[in-house]
Amino acid sequence: IVVKETQTIPGYTIDPAGQSQTVVVNPADTQTLTFYNQPIGGVEIIKVNEADRTERIPNTTFEIRKVDDELIDTVTTGKDGRVFVSLEDGAYYAVETEAAEGFQVDPTPHYFEVEDGKTVSLTVTNKAFSGILIHKVDADTREGIYGVTFLLYDSNKNPIGQYTSDDRGYVYIDDLPSSGRYYLRELENEGYIVDEQLKTVYVTDGTTTEIVWENTAITGQIQITKTSADYNSMNGWPAGTPIPNTEFEIYNARTGNLVDTIKTDKNGVASSRPLPLGRYKVVESKAADFYGLDQTPIEVEIEYAGQIVKAAMTNKSLYTNVSIKKTGYVEVMPGQQIRYDFSGIGNNSTTSLTSFYWRDTLPTQAVRLDKIVTGTYNVPGNYKVVYKTNLNPNYRTMYDNLSTQQNYVLDASPAALGLASNEVITEFMVVFGVVPANFRQVEAPQVYCNVVSWLTGGTQFVNQADVGGIYNGQWIMATSRWVTKVYKPAEPLPRTGY
Repeated sequence: IVVKETQTIPGYTIDPAGQSQTVVVNPADTQTLTFYNQPIGGVEIIKVNEADRTERIPNTTFEIRKVDDELIDTVTTGKDGRVFVSLEDGAYYAVETEAAEGFQVDPTPHYFEVEDGKTVSLTVTNKAFSGILIHKVDADTREGIYGVTFLLYDSNKNPIGQYTSDDRGYVYIDDLPSSGRYYLRELENEGYIVDEQLKTVYVTDGTTTEIVWENTAITGQIQITKTSADYNSMNGWPAGTPIPNTEFEIYNARTGNLVDTIKTDKNGVASSRPLPLGRYKVVESKAADFYGLDQTPIEVEIEYAGQIVKAAMTNKSLYTNVSIKKTGYVEVMPGQQIRYDFSGIGNNSTTSLTSFYWRDTLPTQAVRLDKIVTGTYNVPGNYKVVYKTNLNPNYRTMYDNLSTQQNYVLDASPAALGLASNEVITEFMVVFGVVPANFRQVEAPQVYCNVVSWLTGGTQFVNQADVGGIYNGQWIMATSRWVTKVYKPAEPLPRTGY
């Protein structure tokens, strides 16, 4: 049997002599092997609980640095609360960077020196973490209450700290001097009945004591009335008509938290649930049909119990419409070039539209796209042209970063785009993105195509164009079609003999 030493305890080398030993084992025979290890210089760190030094603490991370702050290693204590680092002779220090769960980080540097290849032993203590977590909540809604102030007292009822709840109603007290008994008193709580009871809290080492503390709200209400600001040509409602189905969101003005969502009824009135005293921000989140969304916030304040704060708001009527018109040759011959003209491309709405485009779908059985004259538009901006082919159903960019103020002639021939011999463009689309109300063409776009040579006289083909944009999640679209006939020569009259 060959016996080889593969691992040793920290602080020692593996047996350097031979590194393995061979032994013959006979029945009823016991053989003794001796391996020799040399100590390695370094530091052994032992992490213990300050309150009970017999308790070892695992998962504590240290940085080992030279005295000039050069980082040598980063190590973590094992299950036995210890870790060994082999080091050359010299002066060093260890500093804790991450404490184990339930303990506080001790940032104190611990200096030591390695001499003559010996191991230095450091015992470092940690204080168990002790804390209090208060969650201040509305007794009815269970939502957290912001801005509640508390006074903390020690076991002798001496005040030792003041704390305030955050926007979720939490107070985290992590600077307690020790475990033991503490007292808490609520000092102020805007919009709620103050709970003046002195609460007793017991804290033990390494734990966080959690308290859910309820308060009853002093409430009032917010009421919004929504009416039409002008005559609405879409539904015929005159100015001043109450508007139903308008939605609002109500936010706490201090925390920004959403506290209620309301909708106007048939009388144009929306009422909140009972809300605690305080300041609120009301924002329209969804407009009624045929009205523009007005997201200008208004601020209101509920100042006393039972108050109904009323606010009146109006909406301007909304009209959504887009347009496009396409014309071309009435009659063509096979092999001829045909031109299509576009007019009226625009967003006629009283609101902006997103994803605005105009598109041309080509009758590929009859024509091949040759070039595009882009036209110009009344609003400065940039756009791109994309296209599809019979071999690729996904849009590819033809030209990008085009200016709405410049009229381009774009080469869209197969050679210019590098299309395959059997690949033809089935449609192209001019993509603008967001456009304002009254966005429209100035110089007219044109499209040039070549009619294929194999068409027969008397047939006809249809070319379709469309335009569209999105408002409030819905597409607003319009379509225009143009029919072209293929010229058929008249048959000659038969000879009569005269």
